[in-house]
Amino acid sequence: MRLISQGAQYAISAIIAISKHAGDGAISASHLSKSLNCPTAYLSQILAKLKKPGILKSQRGLNGGVYLAKPIHEITMMDVIAAIDGTEFFDKCFMGIEGCGNIEPCPFHEFWSVERKKIEQWLKDTTFAEVDEKMSQAWFDLRLQFSKGLPSLR
Repeated sequence: MRLISQGAQYAISAIIAISKHAGDGAISASHLSKSLNCPTAYLSQILAKLKKPGILKSQRGLNGGVYLAKPIHEITMMDVIAAIDGTEFFDKCFMGIEGCGNIEPCPFHEFWSVERKKIEQWLKDTTFAEVDEKMSQAWFDLRLQFSKGLPSLR
C-alpha cells in the first residue's frame, strides 16, 4: 500500500535533486527525468504543479529549467504532497468507506483518526533540509541515479 502517489514520489525526489543543484542555476526537466528514471513530459507536469504554491520557479531559454523558489528549510514534505496529491488523504476513511465517521465508524476509524493526524503533523514539521541531513550521498546516488554518467549535482 502506498500512502502517496507516484507523482508525489517523483516530486519529492525532484525537490531533493534540485536542492543539491542549488547555486548552479536552473535544472531542466529533461535532465531531472533521466536521473529520476521517469518520463520527461510527466515530470514536467508534476514540476508545473509545484510552481503555483511557490515551491519552484522556472526560467526559460538556453539555460532554462526549474529552481527552488525558497530555501529547503522552508519547504516541508506536506507542501509538496499537498501540491501533488491534495490533502483528502487526511480526511478519508482508512478503508475508503463512504459515510465512515464518528456517528457510524468503521472498525479502523478510531485508530486511523489518531494516526493520520500524527502522519499529517510529521509531514508538516519535516523540511527538506532535515531530509537532506539524514540522507547519505551514497543513498542519493543509488536511488536517484546521478552517479551513472550524468552531471553531478553536488
